[in-house]
This record gives sequence, structure tokens and C-alpha cells, in this order.
Amino acid sequence: MPKVVDHAARRRDFIRAAHQTILEEGLARTTVRAVAERAGYTTGALVHYFADKDELIRQVLEENGKAVRRRMQDAQSANRGREALREVLLEALPTDRASGSSWRIWLAMWYHSEESASMRLEERRRYREWIGRISQILEESVEISELPRDTDVRTEARLLVAMADGLGVQYLMANGRMSASKIAGLVDRQLDRLYRTAG
Repeated sequence: MPKVVDHAARRRDFIRAAHQTILEEGLARTTVRAVAERAGYTTGALVHYFADKDELIRQVLEENGKAVRRRMQDAQSANRGREALREVLLEALPTDRASGSSWRIWLAMWYHSEESASMRLEERRRYREWIGRISQILEESVEISELPRDTDVRTEARLLVAMADGLGVQYLMANGRMSASKIAGLVDRQLDRLYRTAG
């Protein structure tokens, strides 16, 4: 009788193995063969599920992003305007070991996108989504009169995303020594500057 294969479970095995390999070895050393070995399968088994390394990395990013996206959506649903913006930004930032790992994967993708057209497209897609989410919250702040009607929502969203990128990189460069309270304090100072214009 042929062995029944749980394909969904096997895909998850490969994604978990890729995640750990990227964190421990870096993206340059994360090869299809290395991931397959870590997962306990052959290279042939892996390429049955993922066409190449780029597709595997995209799936790692997608799995990393699911939980964060869900928390952002919850924060946005539970709050309005400035408070929603603050909570969403904090959900995006590395404030503990798990979110720090997600940022290491994200930073690896930035580096890899220099030489991969498909990863550049993925990076752009994710930034469109991220800037769109921040823009939506800022528009709500305008609607409820927390911000002036003439606020350039798209530009402010880009500036906030740039701030988040900068704080994420600083956290990684500090090797986790940048505390969650420090990050929250810097976010609050930036929001104070932005929302002060509403008088």
C-alpha cells in the first residue's frame, strides 16, 4: 500500500527549516540543499513543493507576516486614529525575540533583493501594503479631526514607515539591547510631532 504523504505538513517542515537556516546561517548560505537536509528530506522532495530558493524565501516571509498582519488588523479594529496608529506601529517593530527574528528575515530579503528581480517585486508588494495600512489610519485621523484636512497622508505614511525601518535596523544592530520601552518612547515622540499640528 503506498505511503500517504501529508503535503501541507511537509511544506511546513520545509518553511520551518528555511526559517531556522536563514537565522543561523544567513541568506547567502541558505541553499535548497541545506534546507532539505535540515528538514530531513532530499533536495528532490523540496523542489517538488518550491520551484527555487526565492519561492521558499517568499513563503518564509509570508508565514512570518501572517501573525503580524493579524495582530495589526486586531489593533486597527480595536482602536481609532492616533491610538490605532501607535498600536500598529508597535506590532510592526522588533520588541521581543520573536519579532526580532522576523526582522532578521526581512533584512535578509532586503539584501537578497539586490540580485533577485522576483524578490524586488515581493519587497515592493509588501511596502505597498504597509504604506497603504498606515495611510488608511492617517485618513481616519483626518476624518475624526485628530489631524488637519490638508495633511499629506501618503507622505506622512512613508515617513512613518521609514522611521519603523530605521528603528528595526537599530534594534538588530544593537543585538537586541534596544528595549521595547525605548522603541515605544521613540514612536510616541514621533507621533507627538505629527499630531501636534492638529492643535
